Amino acid sequence: MTDIKKENVKPLIETEDFEEEISLVSSDGDTNKNVSPNINKPATLESNANTDWDDQTTTTTAQNKIDPLSTPIVVEDYDSDPWAQPENALLAVDQDEVDEAEDLVVKQPYQQTPATATVFDAIDTHTEPLSSTKEDQDTSAIKGFQNFQDTDQIDDLKVSGHLPEWFTGEHFTIGPGTFDVKYSRKVEIEGLLQTATAVYSLGHWFDALPLVNRFDFNGARNTITYRNRLTSKRLIEKIRDHHGYAPAYPAGFFMSGTNQTVLSKFLNNSSKPNKKPDAVPCSARVLTGIPGLEGRLLAQNFANHIQELDPFDLKPTRLFTWNEINPLFKGTSSCPNGQYDSRTGEYINFTMEVGYQSVNYNFFSISDKNPKGSIIASITAPMAYVNTFSITPKYIIFVICPILANAGGVKYNWNESLMESFSFRSSEPTLFYVISREKGDVVATYRSDPCFVFNHINAFEKDGSDTVFIDMICYPDDTIARQLTTEFLRNPNTMKPSRLMASEVRRYQLANIEEENICYLANNTLIPSKNTVTTRISSMFGLLKKPTPSAADNLEYGDSNNDAAHANKWYSWMPVASYDKRVQPSIELPQINPKYKMYKHTIMYGLGFSASSSLKDGAIWDSIVKIDEDKKQIVASWHQDFCYPSEALFVPRPSIGPEDEVGEDEGVLVSIVMNSQKSTSFVLILDAGSLKVLATADLERLLPLSFAHGSCRLREN
Repeated sequence: MTDIKKENVKPLIETEDFEEEISLVSSDGDTNKNVSPNINKPATLESNANTDWDDQTTTTTAQNKIDPLSTPIVVEDYDSDPWAQPENALLAVDQDEVDEAEDLVVKQPYQQTPATATVFDAIDTHTEPLSSTKEDQDTSAIKGFQNFQDTDQIDDLKVSGHLPEWFTGEHFTIGPGTFDVKYSRKVEIEGLLQTATAVYSLGHWFDALPLVNRFDFNGARNTITYRNRLTSKRLIEKIRDHHGYAPAYPAGFFMSGTNQTVLSKFLNNSSKPNKKPDAVPCSARVLTGIPGLEGRLLAQNFANHIQELDPFDLKPTRLFTWNEINPLFKGTSSCPNGQYDSRTGEYINFTMEVGYQSVNYNFFSISDKNPKGSIIASITAPMAYVNTFSITPKYIIFVICPILANAGGVKYNWNESLMESFSFRSSEPTLFYVISREKGDVVATYRSDPCFVFNHINAFEKDGSDTVFIDMICYPDDTIARQLTTEFLRNPNTMKPSRLMASEVRRYQLANIEEENICYLANNTLIPSKNTVTTRISSMFGLLKKPTPSAADNLEYGDSNNDAAHANKWYSWMPVASYDKRVQPSIELPQINPKYKMYKHTIMYGLGFSASSSLKDGAIWDSIVKIDEDKKQIVASWHQDFCYPSEALFVPRPSIGPEDEVGEDEGVLVSIVMNSQKSTSFVLILDAGSLKVLATADLERLLPLSFAHGSCRLREN
């Protein structure tokens, strides 16, 4: 490992009367746009006649204020910026660009952050300090949204408590690793060419470049080892070289600016796709395998990419798309949350094929018996943002919330940011498509009140009937998606609205599916799934200006039980999917015992709010809860002051024989928790029945908080 040193340190150049306006070629159509993570924060210029970084800076005042949701780019002193990825943290040393297996990065030596965590047993309330360090007065969650520097070393963690003996295997998590990248550019100051530093920031929690973590648990030895890797290092260097990033494919960002001109879009489209394994971020989910696909560790994104990782050192080894596996799996986007049927061994997912006049959702299955896969059904439906779906033994339940395309497929195909292409329409219903896996077609559709959904919990068929129940985490609209920006998470006092949007656990009932099939066949042509000529023309203008809401968009969907409110609507013929609220408190990242997928379940888990944070402005999830959906109440919870968990993954206890019946809540929950007071993170293992702490292990570093999905693979005896 080579130490990287700063040289040519020069004294400060006083430029109080000089006001810098960053005029980047790469600034989204505005050549004088100064974007900052903190609008009122003064920008600084770094004076250096050479190309090396200089430790000294010159301060000027930032002039232009921007929308806090836009991409923050600021000229500032990096030494006082805790967020920025230092320029010399990653130095490309690739001698042969064709060789994808060559390591592209020489990293700085890892500097361990002194940290600790004090773990409180949720039941016994005793304390067990892991180590002793000075406590930080800032106990908010904002520390969980900063850059992380990876390392090649494998750490043996100090375990406090005892792992279950059966808990031996690999646990993988994925989440944000790089929010900000520092770069340099030349500017003229008082007639002299100087080097200025600036920061390109990814504007949304979901857009940060990924960090993959591997934890090896050995219950018999009571040990945990840990390693990590940033999996988009080539992209970090590209951002540094180009002062931003414009994906060459739709939905490359969830909600971030590119800091690039329109010309870059043409240049990207005219070139061949970059197939370097670390050239595209895949940060939505990590899986220990997909049936039919080679590779033991796979990461996915919303834009149809699959990244294969080496399961041992986590290095990216391959990048491919679904249509490369089977040309019939056409589409520029796919769902990162495919579903697995343990009965048949099938992995089921869909791609979204955006055409000029319509949108097709191509549902397919792939398995070890059929590695090339096959199409289950291709349906034409309204173009919407869909993050997940559910399956039962007989059906695929495809839910389209009214977060619909602003101006057809044209704008979507040209927008890098997904949320710029969709708007929530409170005047439209939520649609439920019931797709027969055997017939390969839609057999019924239902409607319900407009809502927004990130995650489904489960779907199951009612015994002895053709009724399906589906449980989801529902929001009143898409506000939650627009609240999780980097700006709001780092500055929670500026969040709009001031409190994180609350969710509900709802159970929907899709009754009498076979009877409703007749109604669907007679009326399905009324579903507005095609773009009219007017829409296609307006979509061209929509590329040049923001869409103006129509009068219809301002009308509320109304009470679903009031037939008169919907009598003249295009959807009036649809049967209503009724629902009841299972739990009122806000829950996210739901989990159930995976053996109960597609079948009636009672217990679910998720992240929730403690009593102290539930009414606090800008607060995020700080508890892990267990819910009995039949009783409609929270039956257990874990919370520790100043701690913020990421996804709590349920790992069921394996059965040791045919007579060993494993209960629904027998297993453990695994979460990576940030202790803001100690500025560190720790591994938390909870008993899934009582939510009692079984074991913890201090990571002695702070991992960014994650909203993504991980996976665990237990080793066989």
